[in-house]
Amino acid sequence: MKTLDIDFLKRIPLFTGLSSEKMEKVLAIMTVRSIAEGAFIIRENEIGHEMYILLDGEVEVSRMLLLKAAGAGMDQRDKMLNKLTANDHAFFGEMGLFHENSERTASVIAKTRCSVAVLEQKSFYQLTESDKEIGYYILKNIVRIVSERLDKTTKDVLKLTTALSLALER
Repeated sequence: MKTLDIDFLKRIPLFTGLSSEKMEKVLAIMTVRSIAEGAFIIRENEIGHEMYILLDGEVEVSRMLLLKAAGAGMDQRDKMLNKLTANDHAFFGEMGLFHENSERTASVIAKTRCSVAVLEQKSFYQLTESDKEIGYYILKNIVRIVSERLDKTTKDVLKLTTALSLALER
């Protein structure tokens, strides 16, 4: 099992640019949780106030799809969006740090026994208020990462829209 230390944090894109001294401060406010295989780490549509870093194991990120079959009611099914491992230096739930009543946009389920580092909103705010440089670097990195994810999502939607348009022309 990987341990949560500065060397591990240095590999997480969220902390790019932080000195070892600043990373020590971040490390001091994080806790580690063990997650059983099959357990939800995050549930879609629930309110969340923390972010997670995957230290060990594999998780699956999924969203509910609403399908309306002819003559039937709404059928909810999950669509797997991504599989993440600790080797990916994965983090998720970051939007829970920034919005008081942030609803989770996807579910994250442990596919194997996992360990995660947890960064709570309240502790994060206290740290970034007391050390603005930490806040600056983390926010800058999150904006870059979220922008990259949004760009990928936009491209995926364009591909799906094009495929649907071509299918409907037939």
